[in-house]
Amino acid sequence: MTDRRAAATFTRADVVRPEWVDYNGHMGDFAYAIAFSQTVTAFMDVIGIDRTYRDATSSTLYTLDMRIGYQRECHEGMALELTLHVLEADAKRMHLYLEMHDGDGNLLAWNEQVQLHVSRASGQPKAAAFPDDIAARIMKAAEKGSAISPLAHVEKRIGLGK
Repeated sequence: MTDRRAAATFTRADVVRPEWVDYNGHMGDFAYAIAFSQTVTAFMDVIGIDRTYRDATSSTLYTLDMRIGYQRECHEGMALELTLHVLEADAKRMHLYLEMHDGDGNLLAWNEQVQLHVSRASGQPKAAAFPDDIAARIMKAAEKGSAISPLAHVEKRIGLGK
């Protein structure tokens, strides 16, 4: 297990599903986004942004930015371990870093996201501060997540490197 995996705030297991396999015979790029998104949703439940909270407050998280780095192919039936770190947070946002590993611990992909807490109570989506209890959980996770920074591939700008 890498130090990053051991330091993860949240871990979730999954498996490459048949509907995630594309015309090339391996997991399609869209499926990595689904697996990472489902991991964030499961983490939301843990920190208190669960269905009950969302229904009661009309608040949720919106993804502002997402980037995926593909490292290895995944094939149907492959066991996956997804880890999540909160790299930093403020009153309304979280900067998340996730990794996907196979059963042998090989890095398959990484994912970087910025999430915004949004209230839809007025009928129009509007950025809103996290409630105190949720903010405390997020800040505690961010303290733990800061131990894995900096991450060279996250710091690198996307492009052709000219």
